[in-house]
Amino acid sequence: LSAWVNIGWQKPYFSGVLAGPSCFIFFGHQLHFACPAYLITRHSRDVRSVSMSADKGKKISIVKVPFRGGQPLEGVDLAPDRIINAGLIPNLETLGWNAVVHEVKTKDDDDDDKVDASNKDAGGILNRPRFVGRSGKELHDKSVAVLAGDSPSLSLFLGGDHSIAVGSITAMLHKYPDLCVLWVAAQPDLNIESSTLSGNIHGMTVAILSNVGQTSLPGFEWIEGKARLDTDRLAYFGLRHCDKFEQDTIQQKNITAFSMSSLEHHGVRHCVEAALAKFGDRPLYLSFDINALDPGFAASVGTSLLGGLTLNKAKYLVECVARTGRLVGMDVVEFNPSIGDPRSVENSTHCAIEVIQAACGKFLPF
Repeated sequence: LSAWVNIGWQKPYFSGVLAGPSCFIFFGHQLHFACPAYLITRHSRDVRSVSMSADKGKKISIVKVPFRGGQPLEGVDLAPDRIINAGLIPNLETLGWNAVVHEVKTKDDDDDDKVDASNKDAGGILNRPRFVGRSGKELHDKSVAVLAGDSPSLSLFLGGDHSIAVGSITAMLHKYPDLCVLWVAAQPDLNIESSTLSGNIHGMTVAILSNVGQTSLPGFEWIEGKARLDTDRLAYFGLRHCDKFEQDTIQQKNITAFSMSSLEHHGVRHCVEAALAKFGDRPLYLSFDINALDPGFAASVGTSLLGGLTLNKAKYLVECVARTGRLVGMDVVEFNPSIGDPRSVENSTHCAIEVIQAACGKFLPF
């Protein structure tokens, strides 16, 4: 400890939280985040003190986005119908919501846009960038119209892979320019063209939204001039794998980030309170990748990593955000009904619905 103090770290509190510059600490293969001092103080805002009762007549716009172009696996495009057919709408109606369902479905009808693993950009690095970019624009345009026409209290986007968030979040930023995003996932999706190892766009979504370290990608020219996501209005939860570029970027830009180790050590409530205190009273958006959950709960995902959230902790995280009364949008992505045996698919479907219901007010008032 004395060596740490000499390089600028304060001695740990009883909880073991370290104060000082934000950084990563690696022990073995685990990823640990040491929290900056402003994140470890007790905040006067108590997320449990704000009640979010689902008043009768609240409107939720559900946008189905059966899109798989941001990654190579088939089946993730089946998730929206699977979730809805499992009883999502009646469950939301029981909570007092009126649901209006829309769909944005992109056809891979052009030679340059076919969902084919061999279809890369001119540099041979990125997989289907023009197709993903064009699809993102279609989702953006449709979602802007939905937000204007429905005037929903909450917008829910059902993916599809995580690349759909380019279209959904840019549309939400059109209505809420100061929108803050809580990104719940196993990976930060912060790679750029020169750092990506896979070339899959779903692993670059946050970089595209926030314009981190790159110019516009082929197919994404439409995003220029649109409101972008400032990294000061971004918080990660549940990270358990980061590429080196992503780690360095989170450090350099001081992005609020809580790995699974941080959530286990400090507790979900404390971490969410820290992010909410930083965001102030601005509107909130949850981007929830089903792979944030441990595969023991939701195994039907393309990228399955051990050590994720339990269903109860995931629901509690979402509940903490919902209780603020400032949640205006959410996406649920990367659930793939074609992966796993029937029981795994059923469990993963159940988890997706439970997380959505938590965002819509399904929690006890005490």
